[in-house]
Amino acid sequence: MNAETMRQLETVSQKLHARSRALSQPDRDNDIATLMSALAVTMEAVRSLCEDMNQLNGPKGLGSDGG
Repeated sequence: MNAETMRQLETVSQKLHARSRALSQPDRDNDIATLMSALAVTMEAVRSLCEDMNQLNGPKGLGSDGG
């Protein structure tokens, strides 16, 4: 996964967290807020795993794509 895709995941994840906090107010739909929060956490985990994988791949030209 390239750096731009990881930045997009981070941006969308932050927006989902903010929106889920707004929806988690007592008079709002808490089920949707919980789902949005879970999705944001999942996206953060995917981004983190991709960063780790890119580090394991190493730089380009050494037999790997380098990310």
